[in-house]
Amino acid sequence: MEQQAILILEQYEQLKVISDPMRTKMLMHLIEQPHTGQQLAQKLDVSRAKILYHLRELEKYQLIQLVKEEVRGGNVLKFYQAVARGFIPADHLLNLVETKQATRQSYVEVLDRAKTRVLTAPDRSFAPRSSDVENWESLSLQKELRLTPGQFLTFTKRYRELLQDVEQDPSTAESDKKLYYVMATAFEIDAPLVQADEEGEHAGN
Repeated sequence: MEQQAILILEQYEQLKVISDPMRTKMLMHLIEQPHTGQQLAQKLDVSRAKILYHLRELEKYQLIQLVKEEVRGGNVLKFYQAVARGFIPADHLLNLVETKQATRQSYVEVLDRAKTRVLTAPDRSFAPRSSDVENWESLSLQKELRLTPGQFLTFTKRYRELLQDVEQDPSTAESDKKLYYVMATAFEIDAPLVQADEEGEHAGN
């Protein structure tokens, strides 16, 4: 099965299904690769019966599908995968409470998966190459920006374009490339986490 890049959710029922935190967790795994119900139950530490119930709901609303079956020890193993790598509500669903819940939960799951990637990455990923952080082959960055909505959208557009440019750069041989994990989240907040040091700001003026 070839996954779609994005699936637009047209039905309220689809949105309601993925607003459930457990189903969001399951979708994150099923976006990455096919899983059986037993595999998901082990990864999420949930009973297989509960996982199978949620799988039926996700399949019912065409969010996942059966991609292969294997016979092992007389048992038929069913592997499911998400039909798309991303799910976005249609315009007529954007203002619903479930949309906000599902979107917030998806951000939480992305951050949780990033934590897992950090913990399972090889030690060499975090070995500093020099005292100059710009020469490190890793990046951990948090930044609070005061921007207009237009400036923010310009930033996110340029960020996506940069990712596409470096990924599709034809000047480098595939044999010279390594695999890097990149994760980014950005959203409006009410108050800064880092309070400005007023004394420090005025020092030396």
